[in-house]
Amino acid sequence: MTTLTAALCELHRIHRQLTDLRERIARGPKQLRAAEGNVQKGETELQQAREAAKRMRVHADDKQLQLKEREGRIKDLRSKLNACSSNREYQALKEQIAADEQANGVLADEILDALERMDELAAKLKSADETLQRVKSEAEKVTGRVTGEQDMLQSELARVQAELKQAEQALPTEFRVEYERIAKARGEQALAQVEGETCGGCYQTVTAQTMNLLYLSKPVFCKSCGCLLYLPEDRMPKAKA
Repeated sequence: MTTLTAALCELHRIHRQLTDLRERIARGPKQLRAAEGNVQKGETELQQAREAAKRMRVHADDKQLQLKEREGRIKDLRSKLNACSSNREYQALKEQIAADEQANGVLADEILDALERMDELAAKLKSADETLQRVKSEAEKVTGRVTGEQDMLQSELARVQAELKQAEQALPTEFRVEYERIAKARGEQALAQVEGETCGGCYQTVTAQTMNLLYLSKPVFCKSCGCLLYLPEDRMPKAKA
């Protein structure tokens, strides 16, 4: 493979590696944010479950207080029956006692429903707490893993960037400025291997003149997408010793 073609091929490989490393580095903070979001969601759901259980407990206590007050009133009304001075007064007290007893039956049913609902909410509260503990544990694992990976990836990125600078030295001096301009703007998309007779970047057909320049190992840009073109190794004539 000629020197320029070999250099472009190597540069494209390094740029692809840099793109991959940067994408992996960028995924780290996203994974941390996702883990933190899961914890925040778990905390919110746990707080909501606590508040719902508290409201239901207050509701049940209120109903039980009402029942106790009505039972006390019924007891008081019964004690007044013997002191009635007329049949009409006696009948009125009996009707009031019957009404309060009926109301107490409704209250008793409501209290039973509230207690059953409290059991359901207690189960939800326990589940929400268990879920929160699980996502917190997972978040800690993600944080530890991502932190370790980030250090390794940053170190690898620095190594490959140094490798890129070294590989760029193989480019002809008069061409390096143009390469650096497009590489800075487009990264790995700055270069494209010719596939058949098409640009590997935009898949447009490469002209015969462009192919001839490539075979002569001349710097050539795709007229359609602007990529710096190079031929694959198996299509390049061997450099003469």
